Amino acid sequence: MGMGAVVLGIAVLSVLAWAAYLAARSRVRRRIEKAPLNQTPYLDDRTLENVRLNRVLFSALAASTILAILLPVYYLNEQGRQEHATERLDEIAAERGHEWYQEFKCGDCHGPSGGGGGADYVEDRSGLTTSWAAPSIDDVLYRYSEEEVRFWLVYGRPGTPMPAWGTDGGGPLNSQQIDELIVHLSEIAVPQADLVAQVDARVDLALSRLAGADDTVAGLIERQRAEIAALEAAPSQLDAIGGAPGRLETLLTADGTCTEASALLYLAPCESPGADTDGDGLSDAAEVGLGALLAEVVATAPASDPVLILEPMAFDPAAAYTTDDGGTPVPDLDQVERAIAEIDLIVRNLDLAVANNEKLTAAALDGLAFLEDAAAARRWSFDFHALAPAFDGDTDRAQRAVGLFNAYCARCHTAGYSAGVAFTMEAGSGAFGPSLRGGRSVVQFPDIADQVAFLVDGSENGVQYGVNGVGRGWMPGFGSSLSQDDLELLATLVRSLP
Repeated sequence: MGMGAVVLGIAVLSVLAWAAYLAARSRVRRRIEKAPLNQTPYLDDRTLENVRLNRVLFSALAASTILAILLPVYYLNEQGRQEHATERLDEIAAERGHEWYQEFKCGDCHGPSGGGGGADYVEDRSGLTTSWAAPSIDDVLYRYSEEEVRFWLVYGRPGTPMPAWGTDGGGPLNSQQIDELIVHLSEIAVPQADLVAQVDARVDLALSRLAGADDTVAGLIERQRAEIAALEAAPSQLDAIGGAPGRLETLLTADGTCTEASALLYLAPCESPGADTDGDGLSDAAEVGLGALLAEVVATAPASDPVLILEPMAFDPAAAYTTDDGGTPVPDLDQVERAIAEIDLIVRNLDLAVANNEKLTAAALDGLAFLEDAAAARRWSFDFHALAPAFDGDTDRAQRAVGLFNAYCARCHTAGYSAGVAFTMEAGSGAFGPSLRGGRSVVQFPDIADQVAFLVDGSENGVQYGVNGVGRGWMPGFGSSLSQDDLELLATLVRSLP
């Protein structure tokens, strides 16, 4: 409660108290023997027009004086109270926006602090799973207005891992929650000086991506070939260790090798327990058999996380804690319970691979063919020397222009760029944004100065730009992050794309 509200409350209470006092004083005291009204003299004129009237006038004067003092005080305090209330509402909105950011796992793709990251994505053309480069959102309000950011949050971005989050787009967040999330984005926004300072690093990263593209695609090809080899080996691996879960159950529940504790893992009785020297709930015979069975599974099963979990497991009939977990001894009975789960998972995965082997192999071969075609075509590449004449023969400026384009424009204007270098098509081929190839920019902006101005502010929904262009608010503005020289380099590059 603000100071003005407190003062006003005191004034109101004072007026009410004074009115009550006057009412009490004006009452005629009851007498034991009350005379009839027509025989009861009332106050004389002197009392009415002097004492009584003066008292009422004094009360009115006192109340007016109090109000004359309190109302300006309240008025002067009210603006600060409202500003404080607004600030507190913004703080609450930011706190709740942070809660939504965490609850709905925005940071899994965009990074814990909004600095950017990646999301698993099945690329449509190849059917391959890749890591889609999720953009930084700690700078999104420099590129888009709040209304434009609200649009992306509500409706998502079709063709990308970004889903619709607003109820109007089919998501879980209502309009207030979306607003609170936007407040959180404003809270985590990097200072503009830091944003400008990041430009060179982003350009260098984009150029290093190009420099290492051949090796990256070669690595993907090798991984795809290994996946195909694993599919081909799956039937023989399943034949070899498909019975491992049953053998493990027999080892832990059969007479002579079971204990009550090991049989209970399968909810089975143990009528003839085996010897348990170390008292860990596993019979000596079971621990010996477990070692051999695990070694067989690890040696035969395809490389996977379950195999990595099984690999360090060891069982010794003379020790109840045979395996360490980061220096912490693990009871053998707990280890065998984990082994049961991991072996079941390995065999289940092999079952699925064998049952769907033909379909999976065909898809893997298609993916390999896509990658090999990408490696041969090298659609991601640029010929800096061929671009140099547009930059007065300066290949360094041409190279920087390419780095700027890939860092700030390719996500929307180059098909497949965010999916990874192997999926990247020709620069400016068009994706979420229009194609920029074939002199389209020159047609849209005959004067390069107009195109630079457009890059500064971006598009506004319903506002015309260039020649017959009508904005949708999808084109961001880069005037807050890129220098005039860099914007001119970008405009020169897109006007030079073949």
